Amino acid sequence: MNRKIRASLAAFIVLSILGLALLVFIHYKTQEPPQEFREDEKVQVKIDRIHYSGTKEGRVEWELDARSAERSREEDLTLFEDVKITFFADDGTPYVLTSRQGTFKEGAGEINVTGDVKIESVKEGYTLKTDTLKYMIGTKEITTPDKVAMTSGKMDLEGVGLLVRIDSEEFRLLSKVKAVFRDSAVR
Repeated sequence: MNRKIRASLAAFIVLSILGLALLVFIHYKTQEPPQEFREDEKVQVKIDRIHYSGTKEGRVEWELDARSAERSREEDLTLFEDVKITFFADDGTPYVLTSRQGTFKEGAGEINVTGDVKIESVKEGYTLKTDTLKYMIGTKEITTPDKVAMTSGKMDLEGVGLLVRIDSEEFRLLSKVKAVFRDSAVR
């Protein structure tokens, strides 16, 4: 696969997952009271209809919307429902990650998104779909054992299992890989 596409895809996936981790960090470090909360034996905090954004030097870098966020009292775990994270590249290009659920285990440095996981880049023209993604903050690796499908105007890729190593810009579909090219320049 074209190195530029691999690098763009890897950067987008990492930015998406890092944004989710950043949201959790900011949420627990802020001193503003939650929008809504209810006490439960197992739930430390529950927030409904959550919207957060992160800015740097006056520019919005990411926005996160979720139907709810819930912090477990007994475990080091934050749960998100109906997650949508939009990341903005330096040039303003938006990348959108959606999933039905997301979890963040702060102590382990582990972020998981599950259920109809989709990453889209309208400007670059690709969509990646899978059932689950796992990001390990310490090793900067993204993995899934599930089927992965990536579509763009020039090609369709699918395979089973995904490994992305951010530092080395490595993108691998692990097995049962199929590719369909639509660009006549590719031979």
